Amino acid sequence: MDDLRYTLYVTFVREDRYLFFLNGLGITLLLTFASFLLGTALGIALCAALRARQAWLRRAARIIMSFFMGIPTLVLLMVLAYVVFGASVLPVLWIVILGLTLRSGAYLAEIFDTALNTVAPGELEAARTLGMTRWQAFRYVALPQTVDAALPLYQNQFIAGMQETSVVGYLAVVDMTRAASIVSSRTMDAFAGLITVTILYFFIGAVVKLCFRLATTRRHQGVETA
Repeated sequence: MDDLRYTLYVTFVREDRYLFFLNGLGITLLLTFASFLLGTALGIALCAALRARQAWLRRAARIIMSFFMGIPTLVLLMVLAYVVFGASVLPVLWIVILGLTLRSGAYLAEIFDTALNTVAPGELEAARTLGMTRWQAFRYVALPQTVDAALPLYQNQFIAGMQETSVVGYLAVVDMTRAASIVSSRTMDAFAGLITVTILYFFIGAVVKLCFRLATTRRHQGVETA
């Protein structure tokens, strides 16, 4: 018991080391939410390009998606930080957000496109026959089905994106994982720090799943009520 107390003391209390974990948690949340929201916008744009009438636009979108999905996250971030923006004064945090956004957007575009493919073309044609405009047919027929099909994968991509932020320590960004590594190097004991980070990642993922579950339940209840 005394050993555990001492471990907790040197890991969190001495030199206010708990601040490393709090700051790291903030950076992790910032990277996760910023890259995911921006990635959602990029994913929608790429998905629209995949369904454009121009063949060159469809090919360009597919090439962009394949490129960013095929490169390991750490390699992509290092290329952006040390090659593309190596001579710039752009903060590394912004570069990391850009890299994570590009990768997240590519995956989300694939998710959105796959979800749209679940809508039968005949349903849209029937809606147009009933007098709906192209936008109304998409809004009232295709979109609800697309959301239902995409939400589980959308949720999983958020959690995957959060997990991918754990590699940003290689670019000197102090996220939760990097914070635990710094503290462990000072205490010579990785147990408490790594357990703390593990619990935090698990807790964030559990909260996100709960939020998506509640949103899905309320949406279905709203549909039934309507």
